[in-house]
Amino acid sequence: MERVQRRFTKMVNGLGHSPYTKRLERLQLWSLEERRNSSDLIEVFKMIRGYTKCEIGEFFILDQGCKGIRGHSAKLYKARSNKEVMKHFFTEGGRAME
Repeated sequence: MERVQRRFTKMVNGLGHSPYTKRLERLQLWSLEERRNSSDLIEVFKMIRGYTKCEIGEFFILDQGCKGIRGHSAKLYKARSNKEVMKHFFTEGGRAME
């Protein structure tokens, strides 16, 4: 997909020889990685607020340890992963992946 976007931005008149990041900036586009991160954050927000049928506990563990002055109930516990591949999953090795 990223290659398709790279090729498409090269076709715009006057941007063909500019670096990819400059083309994205000029066209006011996000890279596909930034889009994925944004959509992941939106989905987590929806899960926390209950806007989806999917329960937050299916993918993440809520951190119950921090209830101090600066704490809040929406902190997620990041489980450690023993496998390098799991570090790049959406849930980063949460309960759903065990």
